[in-house]
Amino acid sequence: MTNIDGVDIHFIWVRSSHPNALPLIITHGWPGSVFEFTKVVGPLTEPTSYGASAADAFDLVIPSNPGYGFSGKPTGTGWDPDRVARVWAELMNRLGYTRYVAQGGDWGALITGAMAREAPAGLLGIHLNLPATIPPEVSAALASGGLAPQGLSDQERATFDAVQRFAKRGNSAYITMLGARPQTIGYGVTDSPAFLAAFMLGHPGFAHWTYGDGPQRAPTKDEVLDEFTLYWLTNSAASAGRLYWENMGRSPLFAAAQKTNEISLPVAVTVFPEDVYRPPETWARRAYSHLIYFHEATRGGHFAAWEQPQLFSEEIRAAFRPLR
Repeated sequence: MTNIDGVDIHFIWVRSSHPNALPLIITHGWPGSVFEFTKVVGPLTEPTSYGASAADAFDLVIPSNPGYGFSGKPTGTGWDPDRVARVWAELMNRLGYTRYVAQGGDWGALITGAMAREAPAGLLGIHLNLPATIPPEVSAALASGGLAPQGLSDQERATFDAVQRFAKRGNSAYITMLGARPQTIGYGVTDSPAFLAAFMLGHPGFAHWTYGDGPQRAPTKDEVLDEFTLYWLTNSAASAGRLYWENMGRSPLFAAAQKTNEISLPVAVTVFPEDVYRPPETWARRAYSHLIYFHEATRGGHFAAWEQPQLFSEEIRAAFRPLR
């Protein structure tokens, strides 16, 4: 635990036994936590124990976002992804790292993208598994509910249709509620654990989850209950929702809203087939001028590290090899 910018920041810090391990800061989203990454700690820090090379070893820093879990709850306004990105840069500086990489999905992708925009000293590059790649003309059509722009490829048109269908079915309603009235939702999620679980299970990342009916499929029922119980015991469900209010009006998927044109650092992207958004490579290359890695995984969804820890670890190793 350390205090940065007036807020206590909780983080897991696991150093590899291998010399020259590359420091990596991984950021979770909502309704997530550091629990999502516990199964990738071993494969990333001690790769030789999992059939990989010592040259792929990482030191891991896994912080709890402000307002989440064991981190403190910010007061006042201004705690948007850009501010959290600056806090993360200070965290890595305090830990003595002069060169490192960053990874994120969901809110973690926005925070990690903001880090890349600001390019703090020592940050070599980033990896995202929910990148902001939708180009401006497509964003405008989606925002207005209009027709798809002319000239889209078959894959781009399929992505446009999927995003439009996603919104029309109300799958992003939780974003609107938390963005407009997070405190109103906060009364319910802090009063009733049943309401808390029901609201969080409404996240589209759980669309393909079968409530633990498949005991061999991660996340298990106990793992999901662990995740939600962390919110309950730390009374952080309301404070976690504030990120939506701070970011209201800036779509996490629109390239212009996330100012991807200002990112000059190397960017790697992995697309998981069951995620809520599966961007085509053409859009990723438009959004990130220095895209060094793009891969469509064979399995996994929104909570990729939680669902497919081995595959996620392999993606991280491959993505950052050019930066070692």
